This record gives sequence, C-alpha cells and structure tokens, in this order.
Amino acid sequence: MPRALALILLPALVLGGCSRQDAKLEQHAKALSSLTATTAAIGDAWLAGFVSGTYADTALERTLQLVEAERQTLGGASYLLIDPRGARLSRQAERVSRALALMVKSVRDSDAGGLRREMSEAVSAGDGSR
Repeated sequence: MPRALALILLPALVLGGCSRQDAKLEQHAKALSSLTATTAAIGDAWLAGFVSGTYADTALERTLQLVEAERQTLGGASYLLIDPRGARLSRQAERVSRALALMVKSVRDSDAGGLRREMSEAVSAGDGSR
C-alpha cells in the first residue's frame, strides 16, 4: 500500500515543482522586461532633455544594480540555470547589464549617439532578440 501511495504522490510532487519553477522563471522574465522598459524610459527622457545627466546617471546606475540582482538570483539557483529558459534569461540579463553600463558612460560623456546604440542593445537583449 505505501508503494502505491508513493506512485500516486510522486507525479503530483514533480508537477508541483515544475509549476513553481515555471512561476519563478515567469517572475524573472517579467522583472527583466520591466527593468528593460525602465532603461529605455530613462534613456528617452535624457535624450529629450526632460531629465538632467545627473538624474539619468543615477537612475541608470540603480537600474543596473537591479538587473544585476536579478542575474545573481538566476545564477544562484542551479535548477533555474539548468532550464534552457533560465539560461536564456541569465544571458539576457548579462547583455542588458553591459548595455546599461555603456549607457551610463554615454550619459557621462554627453554622447547621445552612444546612448541610442546602447539603449537599442539593451532593449533587444531584454526582449530576447538576437
């Protein structure tokens, strides 16, 4: 009897684990998407002259910290990185981080063209393009 019960419960436990993993991956994907949208909004605001370089610099640095926190969370959970979706999200977060760092440099250098290039890279990385 205990063996029969184990055979019944095992699929339920496995499926429950999958749904939790799916939910976690979805949560990370949404967070990365939101941070990418924030990145674009800050860049657009600076390019339009709606915010100062100091504000854009600070906001982009903070956004970079949040993207890195997402990336570390993904990297700290092997079960997420084993899943191809988690590995893809980790790579996306890394690309967004690099683009954000270069966006900060562009703002500091008052380089609108550089900011546009890196903002495009961040957006395409955040949505999984390329």
